[in-house]
Amino acid sequence: MRWDFTEHDGVGVLHLFGFLGGQDTHRFEGAVDWVRSRSNGTLVLDLSGLLGWSEEGEAAVVRAAQSPLAVCGLLDRPAPLLSGDTSGLIRIYPDLRSALAYLATA
Repeated sequence: MRWDFTEHDGVGVLHLFGFLGGQDTHRFEGAVDWVRSRSNGTLVLDLSGLLGWSEEGEAAVVRAAQSPLAVCGLLDRPAPLLSGDTSGLIRIYPDLRSALAYLATA
């Protein structure tokens, strides 16, 4: 797994690339902490560059939603843990543009 951070009008976007497996969850969690320390508000997690994930990887994304988390770029990837979120902290968008447009008006 590889990650990159960008900021769009004050919104932090964490882009993931590669495969998010159980062996990568500590790196992912470190990346989330790093991004959250540098941006305010909702974090956008862009998964459009992710080639796949394990159940442990998806669970790490759910754990990252200790504060509002916008997830985009799932494509056709199944995400039963994300879509079953009952905390209300995870919002799912089809792409980065949609997530940023919503956050700009919220």
